[in-house]
Amino acid sequence: MNMRKSWSRTLLAATGATALLAAAACGTNEAGESSSTGEGLPDTIKIMSIKEMTGPVSFAGENSTKGIDLAVEQINEQGFLGDTKLEIDLKDASDSTQEAASLATQAVSDKSYSAILGPGLSSQASAISPIAEKGEIPVIYYQAGSDGVLVGDYTYRVTAPAASYYHIIGDYLAEKKVKTAAVLYTSGNPTLTELGEKAVPGVIEENGVTIKRSDTVSNDTQDFTAVTSEIIKADPDAVFLLLLGPQNPRAVSQLKQKGYDGEIIGMTTMGAGNLETAGEDAAGVVWPSNFSARSEVPSTQEFVKAYEEKYGELPNNYAAEGYDAVWLLARGIKEANSADRVAIREGIAKVAAEGFDGAQGPLSFENNDVRVEGVIASWNGSEEVVVTLGDD
Repeated sequence: MNMRKSWSRTLLAATGATALLAAAACGTNEAGESSSTGEGLPDTIKIMSIKEMTGPVSFAGENSTKGIDLAVEQINEQGFLGDTKLEIDLKDASDSTQEAASLATQAVSDKSYSAILGPGLSSQASAISPIAEKGEIPVIYYQAGSDGVLVGDYTYRVTAPAASYYHIIGDYLAEKKVKTAAVLYTSGNPTLTELGEKAVPGVIEENGVTIKRSDTVSNDTQDFTAVTSEIIKADPDAVFLLLLGPQNPRAVSQLKQKGYDGEIIGMTTMGAGNLETAGEDAAGVVWPSNFSARSEVPSTQEFVKAYEEKYGELPNNYAAEGYDAVWLLARGIKEANSADRVAIREGIAKVAAEGFDGAQGPLSFENNDVRVEGVIASWNGSEEVVVTLGDD
Protein backbone atom coordinates (compact mmCIF):
# COMPACT_ATOMS: atom_id res chain seq x y z
CA MET A 1 0.00 0.00 0.00
CA ASN A 2 1.35 3.41 -0.92
CA MET A 3 1.79 5.91 1.85
CA ARG A 4 0.72 9.34 0.67
CA LYS A 5 3.16 12.14 1.25
CA SER A 6 1.93 15.67 0.84
CA TRP A 7 3.02 19.18 1.49
CA SER A 8 0.55 22.04 1.81
CA ARG A 9 2.25 25.13 0.50
CA THR A 10 0.35 28.38 0.87
CA LEU A 11 1.97 31.47 -0.62
CA LEU A 12 -0.38 34.25 0.35
CA ALA A 13 1.85 37.09 1.37
CA ALA A 14 5.32 36.31 0.08
CA THR A 15 7.89 39.08 0.08
CA GLY A 16 11.06 39.80 -1.85
CA ALA A 17 9.86 38.61 -5.25
CA THR A 18 11.31 40.33 -8.26
CA ALA A 19 8.59 41.81 -10.42
CA LEU A 20 8.60 40.43 -13.91
CA LEU A 21 6.16 40.10 -16.72
CA ALA A 22 4.21 42.68 -14.74
CA ALA A 23 0.63 43.29 -15.65
CA ALA A 24 -2.03 45.53 -14.28
CA ALA A 25 -4.11 43.98 -11.57
CA CYS A 26 -7.61 43.01 -12.57
CA GLY A 27 -10.59 45.04 -11.48
CA THR A 28 -12.65 44.87 -8.33
CA ASN A 29 -12.71 41.34 -6.88
CA GLU A 30 -15.27 39.72 -4.62
CA ALA A 31 -14.54 37.50 -1.66
CA GLY A 32 -15.83 33.94 -1.84
CA GLU A 33 -14.91 30.27 -1.72
CA SER A 34 -12.18 28.73 -3.89
CA SER A 35 -14.65 27.15 -6.28
CA SER A 36 -16.95 30.12 -6.65
CA THR A 37 -19.36 29.60 -9.53
CA GLY A 38 -20.36 33.23 -9.86
CA GLU A 39 -18.55 36.13 -11.46
CA GLY A 40 -15.64 37.71 -9.65
CA LEU A 41 -12.67 36.21 -7.83
CA PRO A 42 -12.58 34.84 -4.26
CA ASP A 43 -9.94 35.68 -1.66
CA THR A 44 -7.93 32.57 -2.51
CA ILE A 45 -7.86 30.07 -5.36
CA LYS A 46 -6.64 26.62 -4.41
CA ILE A 47 -4.58 24.57 -6.88
CA MET A 48 -3.45 20.97 -6.43
CA SER A 49 0.10 20.36 -7.66
CA ILE A 50 0.82 16.66 -8.26
CA LYS A 51 4.57 16.20 -8.54
CA GLU A 52 7.37 13.63 -8.26
CA MET A 53 8.93 14.86 -5.02
CA THR A 54 10.45 11.47 -4.12
CA GLY A 55 11.63 8.53 -6.19
CA PRO A 56 13.80 8.22 -9.31
CA VAL A 57 12.60 11.42 -11.02
CA SER A 58 12.37 13.62 -7.93
CA PHE A 59 14.95 15.96 -9.47
CA ALA A 60 12.31 16.98 -12.02
CA GLY A 61 9.52 17.42 -9.49
CA GLU A 62 11.71 19.42 -7.14
CA ASN A 63 12.90 21.81 -9.84
CA SER A 64 9.45 22.22 -11.35
CA THR A 65 8.14 23.09 -7.89
CA LYS A 66 10.80 25.78 -7.49
CA GLY A 67 9.54 27.41 -10.68
CA ILE A 68 5.95 27.08 -9.48
CA ASP A 69 6.74 28.69 -6.13
CA LEU A 70 8.50 31.63 -7.78
CA ALA A 71 5.58 32.27 -10.13
CA VAL A 72 3.00 32.09 -7.32
CA GLU A 73 5.08 34.42 -5.20
CA GLN A 74 5.24 36.97 -8.01
CA ILE A 75 1.57 36.69 -8.92
CA ASN A 76 0.48 37.19 -5.32
CA GLU A 77 2.91 39.99 -4.56
CA GLN A 78 2.20 41.87 -7.78
CA GLY A 79 -1.54 41.72 -7.24
CA PHE A 80 -1.86 40.18 -10.70
CA LEU A 81 -5.26 38.84 -9.65
CA GLY A 82 -6.15 41.87 -7.55
CA ASP A 83 -6.67 40.88 -3.92
CA THR A 84 -6.96 37.20 -4.84
CA LYS A 85 -4.07 34.92 -3.88
CA LEU A 86 -3.11 31.57 -5.37
CA GLU A 87 -2.68 28.72 -2.89
CA ILE A 88 -0.69 25.66 -3.95
CA ASP A 89 -1.36 22.32 -2.28
CA LEU A 90 1.67 20.20 -3.19
CA LYS A 91 1.13 16.43 -3.35
CA ASP A 92 3.82 13.80 -3.86
CA ALA A 93 2.90 10.98 -6.25
CA SER A 94 6.52 9.79 -6.51
CA ASP A 95 6.56 7.52 -9.60
CA SER A 96 3.24 5.83 -8.79
CA THR A 97 0.58 5.97 -11.49
CA GLN A 98 -2.03 4.73 -9.02
CA GLU A 99 -1.21 7.47 -6.52
CA ALA A 100 -1.32 10.16 -9.20
CA ALA A 101 -4.74 8.98 -10.37
CA SER A 102 -5.99 8.85 -6.77
CA LEU A 103 -4.85 12.42 -6.13
CA ALA A 104 -6.52 13.64 -9.32
CA THR A 105 -9.75 11.94 -8.25
CA GLN A 106 -9.46 13.71 -4.92
CA ALA A 107 -9.02 17.06 -6.66
CA VAL A 108 -12.09 16.46 -8.82
CA SER A 109 -14.22 15.50 -5.81
CA ASP A 110 -13.03 18.34 -3.58
CA LYS A 111 -14.66 21.45 -5.03
CA SER A 112 -12.18 23.69 -3.19
CA TYR A 113 -9.66 22.91 -5.94
CA SER A 114 -9.99 25.00 -9.11
CA ALA A 115 -7.24 23.36 -11.18
CA ILE A 116 -4.37 20.87 -11.17
CA LEU A 117 -0.69 21.35 -11.99
CA GLY A 118 0.15 17.92 -13.34
CA PRO A 119 3.20 15.65 -13.09
CA GLY A 120 5.94 15.12 -15.65
CA LEU A 121 5.69 11.35 -16.02
CA SER A 122 3.71 10.36 -19.10
CA SER A 123 2.31 7.27 -17.39
CA GLN A 124 0.87 9.38 -14.58
CA ALA A 125 -0.39 12.10 -16.90
CA SER A 126 -2.14 9.55 -19.14
CA ALA A 127 -3.95 8.22 -16.07
CA ILE A 128 -4.92 11.68 -14.81
CA SER A 129 -6.20 13.18 -18.08
CA PRO A 130 -9.38 11.06 -18.48
CA ILE A 131 -10.21 11.79 -14.83
CA ALA A 132 -9.71 15.51 -15.33
CA GLU A 133 -11.73 15.60 -18.53
CA LYS A 134 -14.64 13.70 -17.00
CA GLY A 135 -14.49 15.80 -13.84
CA GLU A 136 -14.10 19.03 -15.84
CA ILE A 137 -11.08 20.36 -13.98
CA PRO A 138 -8.22 22.07 -15.87
CA VAL A 139 -4.83 20.37 -15.64
CA ILE A 140 -1.54 21.75 -16.96
CA TYR A 141 1.37 19.32 -17.38
CA TYR A 142 5.10 19.78 -17.79
CA GLN A 143 7.19 17.15 -19.64
CA ALA A 144 4.77 14.16 -20.09
CA GLY A 145 5.52 14.02 -23.80
CA SER A 146 3.72 10.84 -24.81
CA ASP A 147 0.57 10.49 -26.88
CA GLY A 148 -2.58 10.12 -24.82
CA VAL A 149 -1.78 12.97 -22.43
CA LEU A 150 -3.69 15.76 -24.16
CA VAL A 151 -7.12 14.23 -24.57
CA GLY A 152 -9.54 17.16 -24.51
CA ASP A 153 -10.29 20.77 -23.67
CA TYR A 154 -9.18 20.54 -20.03
CA THR A 155 -5.64 19.24 -20.60
CA TYR A 156 -2.64 21.44 -21.48
CA ARG A 157 1.12 20.92 -21.65
CA VAL A 158 3.87 23.55 -21.28
CA THR A 159 6.79 21.43 -22.50
CA ALA A 160 7.08 21.59 -26.27
CA PRO A 161 7.57 18.22 -27.99
CA ALA A 162 11.21 17.92 -28.99
CA ALA A 163 10.07 17.05 -32.50
CA SER A 164 8.51 20.51 -32.84
CA TYR A 165 11.83 22.36 -32.48
CA TYR A 166 14.50 19.71 -33.20
CA HIS A 167 14.77 20.99 -36.77
CA ILE A 168 16.90 23.91 -35.53
CA ILE A 169 19.86 21.51 -35.48
CA GLY A 170 19.83 21.52 -39.30
CA ASP A 171 21.96 24.65 -39.68
CA TYR A 172 24.44 23.22 -37.16
CA LEU A 173 24.80 20.05 -39.23
CA ALA A 174 25.46 22.15 -42.30
CA GLU A 175 28.01 24.34 -40.55
CA LYS A 176 29.89 21.29 -39.24
CA LYS A 177 29.69 19.59 -42.66
CA VAL A 178 28.06 16.48 -41.19
CA LYS A 179 27.38 13.92 -43.93
CA THR A 180 26.88 10.68 -41.98
CA ALA A 181 25.34 9.89 -38.60
CA ALA A 182 24.51 7.17 -36.09
CA VAL A 183 21.51 7.19 -33.77
CA LEU A 184 21.34 5.62 -30.30
CA TYR A 185 18.11 5.85 -28.32
CA THR A 186 16.46 4.39 -25.23
CA SER A 187 13.69 2.14 -26.51
CA GLY A 188 11.92 1.70 -23.18
CA ASN A 189 10.80 5.34 -23.11
CA PRO A 190 7.89 6.24 -25.46
CA THR A 191 9.08 9.81 -26.06
CA LEU A 192 12.66 8.76 -26.82
CA THR A 193 11.43 5.93 -29.04
CA GLU A 194 9.31 8.33 -31.09
CA LEU A 195 12.29 10.65 -31.46
CA GLY A 196 14.70 7.84 -32.28
CA GLU A 197 12.48 6.12 -34.83
CA LYS A 198 10.77 9.06 -36.54
CA ALA A 199 11.48 12.68 -35.63
CA VAL A 200 15.27 12.73 -35.42
CA PRO A 201 15.91 10.45 -38.44
CA GLY A 202 13.53 12.70 -40.36
CA VAL A 203 15.52 15.82 -39.46
CA ILE A 204 18.80 14.06 -40.25
CA GLU A 205 17.70 12.90 -43.68
CA GLU A 206 16.04 16.24 -44.53
CA ASN A 207 19.45 17.82 -44.14
CA GLY A 208 21.10 15.41 -46.57
CA VAL A 209 22.78 13.30 -43.89
CA THR A 210 22.99 9.52 -44.27
CA ILE A 211 22.24 7.36 -41.24
CA LYS A 212 24.88 4.62 -41.05
CA ARG A 213 23.36 2.73 -38.14
CA SER A 214 20.63 2.98 -35.49
CA ASP A 215 20.82 1.21 -32.12
CA THR A 216 18.73 0.96 -28.98
CA VAL A 217 19.39 0.47 -25.29
CA SER A 218 17.05 -0.24 -22.40
CA ASN A 219 16.01 2.13 -19.60
CA ASP A 220 18.48 0.59 -17.16
CA THR A 221 21.51 0.44 -19.48
CA GLN A 222 24.60 1.99 -17.89
CA ASP A 223 27.36 0.16 -19.78
CA PHE A 224 27.56 1.37 -23.37
CA THR A 225 30.86 -0.35 -24.20
CA ALA A 226 29.53 -2.78 -26.80
CA VAL A 227 27.24 -0.41 -28.64
CA THR A 228 29.70 2.48 -28.68
CA SER A 229 32.35 0.17 -30.12
CA GLU A 230 30.02 -0.71 -33.00
CA ILE A 231 29.17 2.96 -33.56
CA ILE A 232 32.85 3.91 -33.75
CA LYS A 233 33.45 1.14 -36.30
CA ALA A 234 30.83 2.78 -38.52
CA ASP A 235 32.83 6.04 -38.27
CA PRO A 236 29.89 8.52 -38.50
CA ASP A 237 30.49 12.27 -38.59
CA ALA A 238 27.91 12.69 -35.81
CA VAL A 239 26.32 10.51 -33.13
CA PHE A 240 22.81 11.35 -31.95
CA LEU A 241 22.20 10.26 -28.35
CA LEU A 242 18.53 10.20 -27.31
CA LEU A 243 18.84 8.82 -23.80
CA LEU A 244 17.51 9.19 -20.28
CA GLY A 245 19.24 11.93 -18.28
CA PRO A 246 21.60 9.77 -16.17
CA GLN A 247 22.58 7.69 -19.21
CA ASN A 248 24.01 10.65 -21.12
CA PRO A 249 27.28 11.26 -19.23
CA ARG A 250 28.17 7.55 -19.35
CA ALA A 251 27.46 7.18 -23.07
CA VAL A 252 29.33 10.39 -23.91
CA SER A 253 32.35 9.46 -21.76
CA GLN A 254 32.56 5.98 -23.23
CA LEU A 255 32.42 7.35 -26.78
CA LYS A 256 35.15 9.88 -26.05
CA GLN A 257 37.33 7.42 -24.16
CA LYS A 258 37.23 5.11 -27.17
CA GLY A 259 38.63 7.94 -29.30
CA TYR A 260 35.50 9.24 -31.01
CA ASP A 261 36.14 12.83 -32.14
CA GLY A 262 33.04 13.56 -34.22
CA GLU A 263 29.97 15.59 -33.26
CA ILE A 264 27.78 14.35 -30.41
CA ILE A 265 24.23 15.66 -30.51
CA GLY A 266 21.53 14.99 -27.96
CA MET A 267 18.28 16.39 -26.60
CA THR A 268 17.01 18.21 -23.50
CA THR A 269 17.87 15.25 -21.25
CA MET A 270 21.47 16.41 -21.58
CA GLY A 271 20.56 19.65 -19.83
CA ALA A 272 19.69 20.30 -16.18
CA GLY A 273 23.29 19.52 -15.18
CA ASN A 274 23.16 15.93 -16.40
CA LEU A 275 26.57 16.19 -18.11
CA GLU A 276 28.42 17.47 -15.05
CA THR A 277 29.81 14.05 -14.16
CA ALA A 278 31.25 13.69 -17.67
CA GLY A 279 33.18 16.94 -17.25
CA GLU A 280 35.65 17.62 -20.05
CA ASP A 281 34.66 14.40 -21.84
CA ALA A 282 31.39 16.09 -22.75
CA ALA A 283 32.91 19.37 -23.92
CA GLY A 284 31.42 20.31 -27.28
CA VAL A 285 28.30 18.16 -26.98
CA VAL A 286 25.24 20.04 -28.29
CA TRP A 287 21.49 19.59 -28.16
CA PRO A 288 18.36 21.46 -29.25
CA SER A 289 16.46 22.58 -26.17
CA ASN A 290 13.21 24.27 -25.25
CA PHE A 291 15.06 26.34 -22.62
CA SER A 292 18.49 27.55 -21.63
CA ALA A 293 19.29 29.91 -18.78
CA ARG A 294 21.93 31.41 -21.10
CA SER A 295 19.38 32.44 -23.73
CA GLU A 296 19.33 36.17 -24.43
CA VAL A 297 15.54 36.33 -24.91
CA PRO A 298 14.34 39.16 -22.59
CA SER A 299 11.54 37.22 -20.87
CA THR A 300 13.93 34.32 -20.25
CA GLN A 301 16.54 36.58 -18.71
CA GLU A 302 13.94 38.26 -16.49
CA PHE A 303 12.95 34.83 -15.20
CA VAL A 304 16.59 33.78 -14.71
CA LYS A 305 17.35 36.94 -12.72
CA ALA A 306 14.36 36.43 -10.42
CA TYR A 307 15.16 32.73 -9.98
CA GLU A 308 18.79 33.41 -9.10
CA GLU A 309 17.74 36.04 -6.57
CA LYS A 310 15.37 33.59 -4.88
CA TYR A 311 17.39 30.37 -5.00
CA GLY A 312 21.00 31.40 -5.61
CA GLU A 313 21.35 29.13 -8.64
CA LEU A 314 20.54 29.02 -12.34
CA PRO A 315 17.20 27.48 -13.30
CA ASN A 316 16.89 24.44 -15.51
CA ASN A 317 14.17 23.55 -18.01
CA TYR A 318 11.98 21.87 -15.36
CA ALA A 319 11.89 25.08 -13.31
CA ALA A 320 11.09 27.15 -16.40
CA GLU A 321 8.24 24.81 -17.35
CA GLY A 322 6.75 24.87 -13.85
CA TYR A 323 6.94 28.65 -13.89
CA ASP A 324 5.23 28.94 -17.28
CA ALA A 325 2.50 26.51 -16.20
CA VAL A 326 1.50 28.76 -13.31
CA TRP A 327 1.53 31.90 -15.43
CA LEU A 328 -0.64 30.20 -18.06
CA LEU A 329 -3.10 29.25 -15.33
CA ALA A 330 -3.02 32.70 -13.70
CA ARG A 331 -3.66 34.40 -17.02
CA GLY A 332 -6.57 32.02 -17.62
CA ILE A 333 -8.03 32.81 -14.21
CA LYS A 334 -7.69 36.52 -14.84
CA GLU A 335 -9.35 36.18 -18.24
CA ALA A 336 -12.20 34.20 -16.65
CA ASN A 337 -12.53 36.53 -13.64
CA SER A 338 -13.75 33.45 -11.81
CA ALA A 339 -12.54 30.44 -9.81
CA ASP A 340 -15.07 28.23 -11.58
CA ARG A 341 -13.37 25.33 -13.34
CA VAL A 342 -15.26 25.63 -16.62
CA ALA A 343 -14.69 29.39 -16.73
CA ILE A 344 -10.96 28.89 -16.07
CA ARG A 345 -10.75 26.35 -18.88
CA GLU A 346 -12.33 28.89 -21.22
CA GLY A 347 -9.94 31.57 -19.97
CA ILE A 348 -6.89 29.37 -20.54
CA ALA A 349 -8.12 28.65 -24.08
CA LYS A 350 -8.23 32.39 -24.82
CA VAL A 351 -4.73 32.92 -23.42
CA ALA A 352 -3.38 29.98 -25.39
CA ALA A 353 -4.90 31.34 -28.59
CA GLU A 354 -2.97 34.59 -28.13
CA GLY A 355 0.22 33.21 -26.58
CA PHE A 356 2.52 35.07 -24.20
CA ASP A 357 6.18 35.57 -23.33
CA GLY A 358 7.36 33.23 -20.60
CA ALA A 359 10.47 31.74 -19.08
CA GLN A 360 10.98 29.65 -22.22
CA GLY A 361 10.62 32.73 -24.45
CA PRO A 362 7.66 33.46 -26.74
CA LEU A 363 5.02 30.76 -26.19
CA SER A 364 2.29 29.75 -28.64
CA PHE A 365 -0.03 26.75 -28.49
CA GLU A 366 -1.10 24.11 -30.96
CA ASN A 367 -3.93 21.84 -29.86
CA ASN A 368 -3.28 22.76 -26.20
CA ASP A 369 0.41 21.88 -26.61
CA VAL A 370 2.99 24.63 -26.21
CA ARG A 371 5.39 25.61 -28.99
CA VAL A 372 8.70 27.41 -28.51
CA GLU A 373 11.43 28.72 -30.80
CA GLY A 374 14.09 26.57 -29.13
CA VAL A 375 17.84 27.11 -28.71
CA ILE A 376 20.93 25.03 -29.37
CA ALA A 377 22.67 24.43 -26.06
CA SER A 378 26.16 23.05 -25.49
CA TRP A 379 28.32 21.78 -22.64
CA ASN A 380 31.70 23.53 -22.54
CA GLY A 381 33.27 21.17 -20.01
CA SER A 382 32.03 22.94 -16.90
CA GLU A 383 28.68 24.57 -17.69
CA GLU A 384 25.89 24.87 -20.23
CA VAL A 385 26.15 27.60 -22.87
CA VAL A 386 24.14 28.65 -25.91
CA VAL A 387 25.56 27.99 -29.37
CA THR A 388 25.57 30.89 -31.81
CA LEU A 389 26.05 29.59 -35.32
CA GLY A 390 28.94 31.20 -37.15
CA ASP A 391 31.03 31.51 -33.99
CA ASP A 392 34.36 29.77 -34.02
